Amino acid sequence: MSLRRSADRKVTNLPSPNGKTAKIANSFGLPAGRDYSCPGATETCQRVCYAGKLENLYKGLREVLTANLAELMWLDRAGMAQLLNDMIADFRADCERAEARGASVPRDFRIHWDGDFFSWDYAQAWADVVRSNPDVHFWVYTRSFDPAALDVLPALVGLSNLSVYLSVDPDNLEAAKAARQRHSWVHWAYLAETFASGRADLADLPGKRYPCPENGHRIPLISEKGSACIRCGICPSGRGDVVFSIAKK
Repeated sequence: MSLRRSADRKVTNLPSPNGKTAKIANSFGLPAGRDYSCPGATETCQRVCYAGKLENLYKGLREVLTANLAELMWLDRAGMAQLLNDMIADFRADCERAEARGASVPRDFRIHWDGDFFSWDYAQAWADVVRSNPDVHFWVYTRSFDPAALDVLPALVGLSNLSVYLSVDPDNLEAAKAARQRHSWVHWAYLAETFASGRADLADLPGKRYPCPENGHRIPLISEKGSACIRCGICPSGRGDVVFSIAKK
């Protein structure tokens, strides 16, 4: 049994020399939607989910993500952690090979470019993996923060090499506010129709927030200088809240 990583151009930690493709696969995905790995999916995210649209567009991608979920969902915490640890070991080996050829490769890994935490045991398994790989910095966005469905935040607390972002939109705003009261260490990734409406929705909340520069067309998805997320660095480092715009303006 094994899990397959994804070479997401937006988050890769090593682009090709021409700046068009990902040389290292540093993300992991599961199939999106309430029927699969997203118990906290809202109407807004179901409507605009870019990852779900890619699944529908590329049959091979859907098969990879579905196979990942099938490998994990019947295992216990220890079994899931073993598979995930093996995957991260493969990621580290890719980084080491690139470094041996002279590349500078940050050890950044995105959990769930598609999909989400689907169970408490699965979240605990990822927490075990994060603890056992202190040389890797992980970041994740999740809608699994509402106790009415699934709240995995207690499993992820206290991990210095993990940045956690709540995926928030107007549909789950109140649940997100409650989650932040319980867990002041989390950040928000807020999805609004426009950047202006997002700023207005969050105007009464404390803290610094940034418009996603790739989403706003201020930096490219990928270039020879790096991927958008690694170049920006806000989400991987957990520097503050981020606002995304459906209209991209």
